[in-house]
Amino acid sequence: MKYFFSIFILIAMFSFPQNNELQMQNVFVDSSGMMRWENSNEEVKLFGVNYTTPFAYSYRAQKKLGLNLKQAIDLDVAQMVRLGFDAFRVHVWDKEITDSIGNIVANEHLDLLDYLLWKLQSNGIKSILTPIAWWGNGWPEPDGITKGFAQPYSKLQLITDENARTAQRKYLKQFVTHLNPYTKDTYGDDPSIIAMEIINEPFHPNDGKIVTDYINEMVDVLRGAEYTKPIFYNISQNWNDVQAKAVCDAKVQGVSFQWYPTDLVHNKMLKGNFLSNVNHYKIPSENISGYNNKAKMVYEFEAADIGDSYLYPAMVRSFREAGMQFATMFSYEPSQIAWSNTEYPTHFMNLLYTPSKAISLMIAGYAFHELPLKKSFGEYPENNQFENFRVSYDDDLSVANSDSCFYYSNSTTDIPRNVKSLKHIAGCGNSALVQYDGTGAYFLDKLDDGIWKLEVYPDALWLCDPFEPTSMQREIARLYWSERNMSVKLADLTNKFFVTSLKGKKQIIFEVENSEFKIKPGIYLLSTSQVNKKTIHRNLSGSEKFLTGLYVPNENSDQVDIVNLSNEKQLGGKPVRFKFQIAAEKEISGAELYVKRFGWRNFVKYSLTKGEGFTYSFQDSSKIFSEGELQYCVSIKTENKYVTFPGGINGSPNDWDFRTDIPWKVLINKPGENINLFSASHDRKDLLFPHYSKTMQYDVTYKSGSDGNTASLAVKVRYSDENKIPFGVQLAVDEKVKSVCDEQNDFSYIVIRGRSNQNITSSVKLNLLTDDGRSFTSNVELQTQWQEIVVPLPTFKVGSSLVLPNSYPLFLPDVRESSSERKELNPFNLSAIQIVCDSKTKEKLETGFEIESIYLTTQNQMPE
Repeated sequence: MKYFFSIFILIAMFSFPQNNELQMQNVFVDSSGMMRWENSNEEVKLFGVNYTTPFAYSYRAQKKLGLNLKQAIDLDVAQMVRLGFDAFRVHVWDKEITDSIGNIVANEHLDLLDYLLWKLQSNGIKSILTPIAWWGNGWPEPDGITKGFAQPYSKLQLITDENARTAQRKYLKQFVTHLNPYTKDTYGDDPSIIAMEIINEPFHPNDGKIVTDYINEMVDVLRGAEYTKPIFYNISQNWNDVQAKAVCDAKVQGVSFQWYPTDLVHNKMLKGNFLSNVNHYKIPSENISGYNNKAKMVYEFEAADIGDSYLYPAMVRSFREAGMQFATMFSYEPSQIAWSNTEYPTHFMNLLYTPSKAISLMIAGYAFHELPLKKSFGEYPENNQFENFRVSYDDDLSVANSDSCFYYSNSTTDIPRNVKSLKHIAGCGNSALVQYDGTGAYFLDKLDDGIWKLEVYPDALWLCDPFEPTSMQREIARLYWSERNMSVKLADLTNKFFVTSLKGKKQIIFEVENSEFKIKPGIYLLSTSQVNKKTIHRNLSGSEKFLTGLYVPNENSDQVDIVNLSNEKQLGGKPVRFKFQIAAEKEISGAELYVKRFGWRNFVKYSLTKGEGFTYSFQDSSKIFSEGELQYCVSIKTENKYVTFPGGINGSPNDWDFRTDIPWKVLINKPGENINLFSASHDRKDLLFPHYSKTMQYDVTYKSGSDGNTASLAVKVRYSDENKIPFGVQLAVDEKVKSVCDEQNDFSYIVIRGRSNQNITSSVKLNLLTDDGRSFTSNVELQTQWQEIVVPLPTFKVGSSLVLPNSYPLFLPDVRESSSERKELNPFNLSAIQIVCDSKTKEKLETGFEIESIYLTTQNQMPE
């Protein structure tokens, strides 16, 4: 392992800076429910993250590594500033900073919170604090025993038990009057803490009066402690009209919401396009009096278990349409442990380790500040373009393109709107202005005409699925400080310009020809002429300590990492493409692909071509592999040693004694061959299911299929009389279809191999979802015996589909209506399939099915 013992905080320029005049202003809520700055009367628009280093697992994990947590906070706050965030929220682990009767206990947790709030204040970041979390301090580890007042109570008892309420009153009074020794302000008076949210995700009794009385009691405590700023209360948790009305009847000025549109904790990376899941954030507030005059904030949001970078700006678009003025993503992963993603494994967000996602979140923050409140941008997919912003699932891309800013989360062909007026550029990959073959993020900020500051962050490589169950013994992502190629073409920089950096007190200056140069992670000045010492030291002072203090685990100079990105199935008659990400600390002097068919004695060797970042690939138009299964492996040379993957085997297939029993495999499909959309044997890991509920319960098992050699997905569902939404299961199919199907194709039938697992026939609905947001549906009757049911594609009708996975909060729609405009169903455009059980009837509350496979076929391939 490697430590950098010194630390330096470079506070970068805000990309969308908060007006300095707002720094010391308080916030108020006007009669229409709008948060405004007290002096200017301007609308409040704040965006940022949750972050939890002072508490719980994050605290323990970093302490176990022997790290200085204040230095860790410094490192992460600098990244928040770099990403332009101006909002922060945390639910305080009251169990870690109180005694059994509600007194605040001065300890390291409280000291770290004080320090964090000071650092945030120093950088213009506004906070909303939630004093009561209730949660235990374990996750993802088991909870420990704490002495806090909430320890003996359930969440419901915090609302209903008088002793619990007494302790909360004492705690809230002490919390709001706590003097922060770093800021010299109490939490109540700190100008950077603009509001309080009483409790995190409360659980309420059915009696609305008890809820209102509890809220008012806690409000009175805060007001009695001379707290004058807005007070929020959660309205979205377990929403119903009674609870929502109880909250709106209380003496709070604002209500808080969360959004997890892809659910939580799937223990895997989700595949597929989820833009239609974030089409709108529709709040069922029509019948809730008092709702409209409450301010609205989003205390937590996240596209959980999503590794791509296209969703955040679309979520913000929907937030602004719904009237949100404050939003904080949950949660920013501390840099010191982000390599393991152990804090909240269903989330993964960090500038260093998730650069594309971080830039997407930066773009979302910019959009949050720019988009008008309550403006609608229509329906998916037309709303993928909104104002100066664009999102694309196909390109895994978010873009902000305005007169002053050009941001992109991955390589883009978008043309900057106004190159001459640009002041800020941030991105990953390539654009019309920057060509960069690294994988980390970079930032360009204009300081003056002909002078730009460049920040380049390390390369990041995900070694495995970061959302799978993990531990501190597993490194899921790794950083590399590689020298990379960069080209910068800006309106006020000529093809020849100077690059300046500092090494200690020494200035390093070199001249660039044709806008191209080599660069390592760090901070630089780009200028048309050599800049004076004053400019250098004003903008680069301390830059030689860029990212020092960062903990880097398990540094092993001999280790080679490879990630296989090749499709498991590919289309015959075309060049087969193999694609990998390969990285090593030592120089890679060769990478070779070895291919053979089953039963062949020897492999055939092909050289892999080095691409951008860590990419190595092979695609030779002269090499057309015939249909069937291929086995392959990759041998990588560093210095004079070969290692072969999969398996990390020393040596290469050229060695006489080389042996591997675990080669990768690719199946080459004959054009027009059946395309398996679903296989119970193969796809079970990628299935998405709905929430369990009181009105719908289900069992999922995997049984032997029709011939005993295959598996089947077996589902039994029981509905209650009150159930309204049917059971459904979803599988993304876009990648598997496009890898073996051309846009012009002859596929005209869907074949389902399945049966009812009831004593009578059962009906299921098969939904085919397309990439333009439409759903085509057909009813299928399953008999009690195995059979193949053939459904012609033209018989599928435009219809509704389920929103899967289900979202939090639960009030969001579970059903998505499709456009009524009829379009031809082209299998090439398939995005996902859904198997939906028919809704209950009075005579039939139980239903179920067993399905072995679903595949596309042509007239010539039709089953007999």
